[in-house]
Amino acid sequence: MDCDELYISFLFPPDESVSGITVFKRIVENNKMVDVLQSKIKSSKHNELDKLVDEYVSNRLLVDVGCDNDWADCIFQSIKEGMNAIEGDYKKIYSRSWLMSNHFLAYEYKLNHPEVFWTAEFSDPLILNLDNEPKTYKEMIIDDESYVSKINNKIINLNKSTGNDFKLIDNKSSAYFIAEYFVYLFADKVIFTNENQREVMLNQFPGNVKSFVLDKSEIQMHPTLDDEFYHARDVDLDLDEDYINMAYFGNDYYSKRHFESLFYAVEALNHKYEDKIRVYLYLSNRNMVKSLIPSDKFIVKKPLEYLDFLNAATKFDVLIVNDLATNGNFEVNPYLPSKLSDYLGSGSDIWALYEKGSTLSGFDLKYKSDMADYNGCLETLVKILKDYGYDDDSYSTDYDYLNDRFTNLNELYESEYRNKNNLKRKVKKIRKENEKIKSSSTWKISRSIKKLKN
Repeated sequence: MDCDELYISFLFPPDESVSGITVFKRIVENNKMVDVLQSKIKSSKHNELDKLVDEYVSNRLLVDVGCDNDWADCIFQSIKEGMNAIEGDYKKIYSRSWLMSNHFLAYEYKLNHPEVFWTAEFSDPLILNLDNEPKTYKEMIIDDESYVSKINNKIINLNKSTGNDFKLIDNKSSAYFIAEYFVYLFADKVIFTNENQREVMLNQFPGNVKSFVLDKSEIQMHPTLDDEFYHARDVDLDLDEDYINMAYFGNDYYSKRHFESLFYAVEALNHKYEDKIRVYLYLSNRNMVKSLIPSDKFIVKKPLEYLDFLNAATKFDVLIVNDLATNGNFEVNPYLPSKLSDYLGSGSDIWALYEKGSTLSGFDLKYKSDMADYNGCLETLVKILKDYGYDDDSYSTDYDYLNDRFTNLNELYESEYRNKNNLKRKVKKIRKENEKIKSSSTWKISRSIKKLKN
């Protein structure tokens, strides 16, 4: 074993999931060679990002779990395969959700090696969904009395050594709850990406747990890479310099992370130079998004690979980042867009569509708009036009646009809802027909013949 530190991240480059990329950025930030435990790469893909990773990773411990989600069965499989793959003793280990299995494996290693220093990071609240309600997926229930008893024995010992009275875990508890709880109790350092996140997550637990965690927790925003990473590739975007080219690089468009104030600003503005605006949206569900946008000022494209995205970010005039909408669900917004950290290293101007009181709202960025203030967003767009040399003091606003747009959106969503329900009914019917076929004697005979042949 060449390194004394192990990073546990089942999702890791060449996989380009957000969490895996963040783990890689943490490694670069620390500028120290480490070992990484990750899932086996499902293809022979070995891209330039992976080559850059190799400069910081001494050994890769490749694990074939057989599934890439966080259901309870997969968690236990991850623990088993992960422990089998780890050889030797490490002085330090690091784990980050997501996947949550990272924390479960790190905890297991900590149980077997109490002297190891365990740093655990949370990407977002685990227990709570986007509506600030406990996640209740039945696949996430840990129904294993021996495993729960093993954790509880450690909690009893911790209570004795610290004089605390931390509560024990019930069998058939949610894996989300267990993952947060044993990290709080047994990790040596707990990292949150912002203060709001720490407050929301710790408020789910009794005061003695909260005070216990605060003493060993840190706030560390997602890291920003050095300039060399932004120029590891050179992508040709074919941008027309006669326009103000703006871009949003994201993943899925959904109700909690939307662009309604941006759509309004672009579409409701009557401005002498309004045609100088071009907004590029890089989204995976681009066909759906295209149906939401009536304007040719928006260009919807598929997401770019990570290094392509970093380079592209340097070539746009303005980069757009938006908060996840939590108003009415959370007292404070616990989410901080990880994309911001990548934008900050690009050198381009940034326009933040923030939620009041969020962590994003506190950043000193060139352009900022309250995402709930549609006219404020429009005024920011006018300011951008002026800053780029396109001034029009006589601009006006089409105030009727907003009501028209929401009416059209409601009709569209209703149509989509009906289509999905029709599809569900068709799928259910097909499944019933398949079950009938399987129960028929003909199907059973054919299965028996196949078994005999094999």
